Parts: sequence; C-alpha cells; structure tokens
Amino acid sequence: MTKAVSPKRSAPSYTFQRVHAALQTGAVLTVQQKRQEPMPCFMQQSMLDGACGVHVLAMALVILDLAKASALHNMSRRTYGTAAQVHRAFEPTYFTGIHAREWVALVQGLDLPLALKASYVADGGVDSAAVDWLMRGDLVALAFASVEHQRTKHWALAVGIEGVVSGQRYQPQRILLLDPSAPEPVVFQASNARLSLPQTGLGSRRAKSIESDKTSGPSRKPWLWRYESDSWNPETVHLLAAVRVRRTS
Repeated sequence: MTKAVSPKRSAPSYTFQRVHAALQTGAVLTVQQKRQEPMPCFMQQSMLDGACGVHVLAMALVILDLAKASALHNMSRRTYGTAAQVHRAFEPTYFTGIHAREWVALVQGLDLPLALKASYVADGGVDSAAVDWLMRGDLVALAFASVEHQRTKHWALAVGIEGVVSGQRYQPQRILLLDPSAPEPVVFQASNARLSLPQTGLGSRRAKSIESDKTSGPSRKPWLWRYESDSWNPETVHLLAAVRVRRTS
C-alpha cells in the first residue's frame, strides 16, 4: 500500500504596516504628550521657503515629546527653550535649504536627548539602513533627490513602513512619510506621502532583493523609489541620506 503524498502547502501571505508607536490617527494626526491633551504633530512649509529640513526636525521633536507644537509654531518669537534653540540654529538655512551632514551637525549641536545615526548615499547602504530602522519602529529623517531633473531635493520624515509577509519573510514595499510640502494627512492616516519600490519597470528588481542587499558590501547602488502623494505628480527619486532619530531619555 502506497502512502499518499499531500501537495506542498504554500506559506500564507498578507500585508503589514508598522507606524511609529507615538502616532495616534483620527480626525487629526496627534501624539500624546505628558500631562497634555493629544497634540497635532504635522507641520506644513510654505511655497516660499526651503525649510523642509527644519519642519522635519520640528515634527520629530513633537512626536518624541521634546517640544510642544505651539512653541515650535512661534519659534521666531521664543527667547529660550528648545524652540528658541532650533530657530537660532536653523534660521540661516530657512530659505536656502540644508544638506544632510549639516542637518546632522546642527541637530547634534542643540544638545538635546537625541541619538542620531546617519547613513549617506556616498557610503553605500542608505536604503537598507532606512528600511531596517523603520522595521524597528524608529523615526527616520530622509533626504532624497529626483533622478529625472535637478529641481527636487527634499526632506521628509519617515514614520512607518508597509509591505507583504510571506511565511517568515518580510518584504517591505513602501515607506510612509510625513512630507511638509504636502497637506495634512487625511482622516485616520498616519502619512501624507510615500516612497514605493516599483513593481515593474525601472528599479522594480529592488522590491525582490532587499534581503540580499542587506548583506552586500558598501558599493551597493542606490535603490530607485517612486515618490507619491496627492499634491505632486509621481516622481522617481533616490535617497541622499537617512538619519535615525531616537530619544535617549
């Protein structure tokens, strides 16, 4: 008597989403600060400034409960405290924008209880570093640029990541952003923009090779991401820098 062989069962697949634990979705995206009512944390820049970097920092400080949103909204009128420090440090860059290494240096100079860890495109591995930190639940400040033209060089705050799980394997596909150049997130959403790994066409192989890229050397080429939001046309970009922002106390 022969034993029947059952067909091999495929591993179940499902989507996942991980968003920073402090964020509370609802009619407005908020965070819960100590002894305070839930506080809105999104901040939008104007059409005239180049201050996406300082807006990203301000949102991170509110999410990590290191500053009040109301104080940061009026930082130019503050004479002491965290908001005043941020204004003094970043005021010279407000209209010109800021490069990643300068951003890291200015934030470190604020002497706040923050631990920064940066990865730059020139060093290799910036994409896998960003994905790894987001999978661990960290906030990550991202600087990125268009691969199609020289006009887009921008900062956004990565607050989460989503993708597909198949068996024991996680396949991240989209980075969730709070982009200060876009409107406030819609109801019950923690982001207002995203960076997606293309499923077809230019850069699509990256969606299938994240695990192997994590173990390769520093000569890894930048991944190509598709920037998407309701406010701007989709655009292919690459990361210039990723900076993990973590509170230490």
